[in-house]
Amino acid sequence: MIRRLLLFITFLWTSSSYSQDTITYKNSFSSNILSTKNPSTSISFSGFYRFLGYVRNQQETFPNNSGKTLVISSGDTYREPMFLLKLNGKTRDNITFGADLMINSLYKGPSSAPQPLTLDLGLNMSTSITTKHGIFKFKSGGVSWYRQSRLTVWGNRSLNRMSIFERRPQTPLNKIPIDRYLNYYNSGLIDEGIRYGSRAFQGIFLQGSKLPFNFSLKGVVGKSNFNRSLLETSDNFTGCFQLKNTPSISSKITYNYLSSWANIDSLSDDKRNYFIHTLEFDKKWDKIQVQMELGLGKYQDPTRNMGYGEAILLNIKTEKSAKFPINAQLYRISPQFVNVTGNFLNTSVLEVFPNVEGIGTTVRTPYQSPMVGLGFPVNNRQGVSINADITLGKLKLNGGIGVFTEIDTSYAALSYIHNVNGQTLSRIYLFAQNWGPYNALNSTYRGIFENVNISDTTAAGLANFKKFFNTIEFQAKYNNKIFGKNYYIFSLTRLNSCQKNLNVLPQVGEQALISQFSEEIDLSFDMSKNTTLVFSYGIEKILGNASTDIGDSQEATSTNTFFEKLGLDNLFRYTNARNQKNRFFGFGIDYQIGQNAMIFLRHNRYRYFDPNFIENHLKGWETMLELKINF
Repeated sequence: MIRRLLLFITFLWTSSSYSQDTITYKNSFSSNILSTKNPSTSISFSGFYRFLGYVRNQQETFPNNSGKTLVISSGDTYREPMFLLKLNGKTRDNITFGADLMINSLYKGPSSAPQPLTLDLGLNMSTSITTKHGIFKFKSGGVSWYRQSRLTVWGNRSLNRMSIFERRPQTPLNKIPIDRYLNYYNSGLIDEGIRYGSRAFQGIFLQGSKLPFNFSLKGVVGKSNFNRSLLETSDNFTGCFQLKNTPSISSKITYNYLSSWANIDSLSDDKRNYFIHTLEFDKKWDKIQVQMELGLGKYQDPTRNMGYGEAILLNIKTEKSAKFPINAQLYRISPQFVNVTGNFLNTSVLEVFPNVEGIGTTVRTPYQSPMVGLGFPVNNRQGVSINADITLGKLKLNGGIGVFTEIDTSYAALSYIHNVNGQTLSRIYLFAQNWGPYNALNSTYRGIFENVNISDTTAAGLANFKKFFNTIEFQAKYNNKIFGKNYYIFSLTRLNSCQKNLNVLPQVGEQALISQFSEEIDLSFDMSKNTTLVFSYGIEKILGNASTDIGDSQEATSTNTFFEKLGLDNLFRYTNARNQKNRFFGFGIDYQIGQNAMIFLRHNRYRYFDPNFIENHLKGWETMLELKINF
């Protein structure tokens, strides 16, 4: 097999570069440096080799954590290519085709069969037809990444406030290592690849541009990995399209449509389906931009017909060049407005995406009344948030505040996403729901959230009240030089709470069902042109009140042992509910060994524990060594 692969690569070596792109057919993100294409050639290629050595050693484990204290492997068990070869060809009839060939060898030793060379995203074919009425492009075959509107098809995107200590596999290589931190300091954006902000579809894609009267259109009919049938043999389809008119450079009007259905019974025609209509308005004045999307949707299945529900997303923001940039968002998404491919979390219909082993939890797990950061809309919720930026010399400050409330009462539970140790915990048990000693943890792609039960319920099992949510986020970024070398400091503070009453600010006392505080600090230092030293520290505190889960410890514990020792009784309390404390410390090196090759070393020590829940004790360390080479 290896011999055949080498011959195949040798045959293609005279070619240039290829990268699959989205239906927009613009130059998509690629972590590969594109080579110069010879106009006379019809086949091109590019790709990368990526090795990740991984070690985890745990001193304290969950009782049901399979008993493993030491893990040594190549890769962190996510399905990320170790070797990826991107091929692209073009016929004389202007028909293009492409394929991503991958090898994902984990170096597990001898096996009965050699590691196969497989398709990563499939084989895609496309063509373009130019007429006097416009340019029409068709595409079909493998997986493509597609984006339409926030309420129809849009990936999870927030305000890009995050710790940048850990690298995603699809993160591109910068010209020099320090540029990664320079870019985050200047723009607050980390390029995480073509997948970020888009959804995966497989089907028939259509795009029309330069149409009469300034119109354009695009759409897809096929399958999405979100609205899946419970049985793999059952049918499921999603179709959507967009019609856009651009009357002027400063204004746009767009109509969007989406319909999705899936069989839920192999012996009958019972279906789960929903559809959505939306209108978008985008208008820009001198330094102010207004974006609004209005939607109407309907969900039904054999057991319920939820009727029609409305949705609105409104953003008012000033230009980034303004002295004091502001971004205000107002949204309302009714519980009847259900969609698992949009830029909001589904909470009202937990069964809309079944837990298909190996598939279901990888994409969009249903959340029960989640506490989320700013920029993450949720259905069955309404609220407003304001974000602002200011620059004081070399110090860049940004932050925001949000107030939200449920529209209808919901399940007697809520959930929160771990800001600290989220990626670390998710690697212990990948894509699993209801795990851990108390079955409260849920793993997503490189993240984790935790469920909390509420005791104040109705006879139907719903909460006896509407939940109110408050969020504050504050980030500081600083750059300077020491000994002639650049260094960057990033500090991110987040405070979230959920309670029974409306408040302007997050609550941290007994009145809060759950309060969550986290602090993350990243430091990067430019040791040389080829070497950057990085550090990260994070701490997270989660507190519950008497209306939430009560622990199995016999004695109540202090919410703050430091203030307890000082005798400051008004600054702490004793509780039998959640009293979680999570800590993270990490350091690493980014080292450039060649123009298209870098090594990334990461080591972290973590602890996740709760004195009130005896079995919630986890402690250990991880080390990861990544080598990435582009060609």
